Amino acid sequence: MNKSLLSVFFAVVMAIVFSACGKQVDSRPDLTNRLQDVGRLELSKMTVGKVGMISDPTYDHARTLSEKAEAIFSNMKVGTRIGVYSYDTYILAYIDLSQIRPEDVEIDEENSIARITLPPVEIMTDGREPQLHEVHSRVTGLRSSIRPEERAKLKAKMAAEVKKEVAANKQAIGEMKKAAEEKGRVWLTNLLRNWGYEATIEYRD
Repeated sequence: MNKSLLSVFFAVVMAIVFSACGKQVDSRPDLTNRLQDVGRLELSKMTVGKVGMISDPTYDHARTLSEKAEAIFSNMKVGTRIGVYSYDTYILAYIDLSQIRPEDVEIDEENSIARITLPPVEIMTDGREPQLHEVHSRVTGLRSSIRPEERAKLKAKMAAEVKKEVAANKQAIGEMKKAAEEKGRVWLTNLLRNWGYEATIEYRD
């Protein structure tokens, strides 16, 4: 191998060595994927409760002929029949971090700054199945026991009323979302600081 070929070979080898030495491996995580892996981040919770009653029908509240006939027959029975139940559920404010897109994450590696645009805060009732809790029950005389289907009907009615009332209370929902947004900023700022970044957090409209 002549001198010129050796020079060329040496130059190529040195270029590879310096290139490898100059390359810095970033040990910090891929932010988009790591945030998506968090999934649903629950930030605020509000308890909502209602009280409902089951009793034999009265003629004053009967609407149809069959209800009126049932009320007349019920009034002929001896005794009382009443059940009072409470229904409790939770309203959750959360951020679905799985909806973060690559364009929502901007990284300034030189200054270790992360600019994150989060999905909007969402509101939902707790996914766990709420139960009716018996507060008071009294069945005497010739009255029949309260049936499971009656409790199920009352539970469905109360659940529908809760959803309707929550949707109508825009002020409470707005305050809940605002509190959740602030908690989300604090949580994510601390998380990114642990990963080596100072954070700027915004929310999508």
